[in-house]
Amino acid sequence: MIFFILIWSLTCLAFFAIACSMSKHQKQIFNRPLDVKQTHLATIAGWSLLIISLMICLMVGKISNMVSYWVGALTFSALFVGLCLSYFPTRIQPITCVCIAITLLSGIIYFI
Repeated sequence: MIFFILIWSLTCLAFFAIACSMSKHQKQIFNRPLDVKQTHLATIAGWSLLIISLMICLMVGKISNMVSYWVGALTFSALFVGLCLSYFPTRIQPITCVCIAITLLSGIIYFI
């Protein structure tokens, strides 16, 4: 279960970062558009976190099983991020901080 929470929270962070790279969501989250460098940084951070979460999955088990596991975690993450962006757009920053804390705690517990 802790492994799922780790992958889920990592992919949530990735989707939040990718959402921050989109102009519509920038206005929703930050009340202003970000500059080009910040937008590129958010895009790179989001895709990097998705790749990292996939690599963690692939290191743990068989490729076919873990890719399916990762896609399942992506589904739950996308639902969570979509609901947060729809119903709590002003609270995205605190929600992201909680996701960071969950990622760190679950990563420490899983890898130790």
